[in-house]
Amino acid sequence: MKTLERIARHTGCVISAPKNIALRALDIPLKPRWVVFMPTDRCNSRCLHCNIWQQKTTDNPLRPDEIEKIFGDGLFEKVGCVMLTGGEATTRSDINEVILRIHKVLPETLIQLSTNALLPQRAFDAAKMAMEHNINFAVGVSLDGIGEAHDKMRGVKGNFEKVDWLLRKLVELREKHGSKLNVAAGIVLSDFTLDSLEAVRQYARGLCIGLVEQWYNESSFYSNVGDKKFHQELYDAVKSQQPTPLQESWLGSLKGKSIRFPCFALYRFCVLKCNGDIVPCLNKWDSTAGNIRESSPSQIWYGQRAKEVRAGIRNCKGCLNGWQVGWSFESSYHQILSFYLRHPKLLVAKVCSGS
Repeated sequence: MKTLERIARHTGCVISAPKNIALRALDIPLKPRWVVFMPTDRCNSRCLHCNIWQQKTTDNPLRPDEIEKIFGDGLFEKVGCVMLTGGEATTRSDINEVILRIHKVLPETLIQLSTNALLPQRAFDAAKMAMEHNINFAVGVSLDGIGEAHDKMRGVKGNFEKVDWLLRKLVELREKHGSKLNVAAGIVLSDFTLDSLEAVRQYARGLCIGLVEQWYNESSFYSNVGDKKFHQELYDAVKSQQPTPLQESWLGSLKGKSIRFPCFALYRFCVLKCNGDIVPCLNKWDSTAGNIRESSPSQIWYGQRAKEVRAGIRNCKGCLNGWQVGWSFESSYHQILSFYLRHPKLLVAKVCSGS
């Protein structure tokens, strides 16, 4: 048992995984550990990958006082990470207050801001404010190319210049505050970005920041269902990545293999929309379990409608969304342990590195 626990600890698994699996099998809800929160659905990009910017925005997004009340609900007491995204979260002029309200009720929780950097000063000010309030904070900046290549992808001239400014300022801030601030860039892999992949990798290495290479996703969230933007050449790009359980799933999908796995959407993670709707994930964007302006988060989570939505999740064929897959894998030990049993050298390296 100690050997299993040691392997689990060094592979990102949680020791409570067997309990998670059993409760999910019995359709007994678990409290969430991760929440994706969209403070707004407004977006100031014009990306080729999605059509969020073309959709009607919510007139009355959740207010800071509502946000504090939501995350103060006992349902979220075990949440370790709140990811702020959108739309573009920094289009909210009160984004700092939103962050502070979440931190007030979840003081130990990592708050992660995803941004397109079109409002770079606002994003930097949010990170600086977070450091001043001793908040565990992370910033992920979209980077789909270098220079004009990025601007073309994002549909806004001068976007790369703002990305570059923001990332360099964040790196400077990280040097002062260390592990309290995590900085990373993220590229979406598709036909449009394959030619830029290596340049983006070199750029990230040059700044000593992480790079998240995301799969191009189709869902009603992005309003892009049916827009195929990748082909077989993507296989070589994914093959060149560091081997991980997620990368292995990507390669399997490109070979036509099943990518089905025990999904923990609405069991261990969920999405909170800016209008108050709680939904499982991006792929089940229209499957609303309830609205927090009508019921409390706990009432929604344990309610009949949420149970019905979970039934649909259990029949899902799988997806390749990085955080949805990653969080599901972390909630169960099967995929991660089986991966390292097939790749023992990688496990040894991970254990020895202490990561």
